[in-house]
Amino acid sequence: MFRKRTLTERFWEIQPGLHFWTVFILAVTLSYLQPVWAALFIVCFDLYWVLKALNVASHLMSSYLKFKFFVTIDWLDWTERLQDLPGFIGFLKERRTSPVSQREKKYLEWEITRLNQLAEKGRTALDYKKYYQLVLIPFVDESFEVLDSTLHAITASNYPKDKMLLLLASEERAGQEARAVASRIKEKYQGAFYKFFVTAHPDGLAGEIKGKSANASYAVQAILPDLAAAGIGVEQVLVSNFDSDTIVHPQYFSRVVYEFLTADKPYQSSYQPIAVYNNNIWDSPALIRVISVSNSFWQFTESSRPDRLRTFSSHSMPLKTLVEVGFWKKDIVNEDGYIYWQCYMHFKGDYHVVPLFVPISLDTCLAASTWETIKNQYKQKRRWAYNVEYYPHLVPKLLTLDAPLWDRLYKLFQYVEGNFNWATASIMISMLGWLPLFVGGDDFYTTVVAFNLPFITKVLMNTALFFLIFSVYINMILLPPRPAKYGATRSVMMYLQWFLVPIASVIFGSLPAVEAQTRLLFGKYLEFWVTPKARLGENTGLSMKEMQAVNTPRK
Repeated sequence: MFRKRTLTERFWEIQPGLHFWTVFILAVTLSYLQPVWAALFIVCFDLYWVLKALNVASHLMSSYLKFKFFVTIDWLDWTERLQDLPGFIGFLKERRTSPVSQREKKYLEWEITRLNQLAEKGRTALDYKKYYQLVLIPFVDESFEVLDSTLHAITASNYPKDKMLLLLASEERAGQEARAVASRIKEKYQGAFYKFFVTAHPDGLAGEIKGKSANASYAVQAILPDLAAAGIGVEQVLVSNFDSDTIVHPQYFSRVVYEFLTADKPYQSSYQPIAVYNNNIWDSPALIRVISVSNSFWQFTESSRPDRLRTFSSHSMPLKTLVEVGFWKKDIVNEDGYIYWQCYMHFKGDYHVVPLFVPISLDTCLAASTWETIKNQYKQKRRWAYNVEYYPHLVPKLLTLDAPLWDRLYKLFQYVEGNFNWATASIMISMLGWLPLFVGGDDFYTTVVAFNLPFITKVLMNTALFFLIFSVYINMILLPPRPAKYGATRSVMMYLQWFLVPIASVIFGSLPAVEAQTRLLFGKYLEFWVTPKARLGENTGLSMKEMQAVNTPRK
């Protein structure tokens, strides 16, 4: 049930939709009344996006190269060496003098400097065995097969299982079938972890909407007494809130605890992997594959810009911090992003998201029919775009927060600009860019601006299209091996699918964002929509080469 909004909250809720529709209507009006102004604006807007494409491509390249290096490191070995920090620093110095790439050498030098600073503060023995990994998996009606593949990947990780806790969080409203699935999963895997918990989130609790955030908050709070009874303090636990289809890299948990132990302020950081949407990508329609790869590329790009990186989808954070900020907000749809803002405001700006540069694999949208798959993809993107729901909770607080002025204003700009561009960019580039030519009239059609507008637009868009070539290359590398049921034609389609980018960017980019913002504008609120999970085989991201680079299971 949705609570009643105050006038102040409604003021902020209408802002994102108001911004979009104001710009859209002005663009159409100017194209008719002042086509020269509209054309010049469109050229500037296109140029802005070409420069943005250049910037994104450079960050994508940087992040990908770092990713390629990080998945080759045995992070559990490095974590174990932290128990003797001076000895580990010596190990890194020795490795730096061996034949290594310039990128690896640069990273080792940076890491040696960072660890020396920790040693100077007296932190010379960092023992990971004092800490536990709590893996939280909220689910509603996912199949046994989906959850089974998720648990299988977790048990295949090289982190000591006697330091791992598994929390399977079901929904009471899902009924007997969900309870049966949870029971089967627990029966199969409970012996693989130090503790295995199953919770059932009651339906209709006060102050909640139906969604992942309420379930996750309830589940973690429910097991706190059990942790205390086992002698485990909240400061000893790192909690990973995973989507039910998450396939973790074998080194994921080792990588998380390594960053936690070596952080200057370990309880003021979240830890974000690179989400790669490729579990069932060979089975998905071409249009959906384009969107899935674009989602993955966005994660790569943001990981190379820590000042912009926010928690998204599956990620990890200290349980102590989660308790301090009051758990996930229970009346919000997109809890994965807002938990960062909760922490940022709680610590007055002194909170960070650490990029891990190791992958997790997630499902692409897939249903029984192509049309159903397309509808599901649209709904998923609309839910993500509904992060504009943060406006009344976030914007006024960032304006007055007792935190560094430049940092909070910069982050506020990123949030507002990101949501504005999400709704406007594809529509402006693909549709409104040509509007002055059609409605500007004969006087405009004979001007120099009108004559050059199609040429300039074409050159700028072709320049941006050039960078798709690099994207296609990375896409092919990140694919799991092609299933035997598909022939070479399927691989060819993986290249040809990129011609669908203009269509996909409008249908699954701008349009769901426009709907999400317009719904909020008129107070037509969304609840959490669970993306249906489907698999047509056992091929998941765990078979990707980068998932196999370092896999040394230990007990």
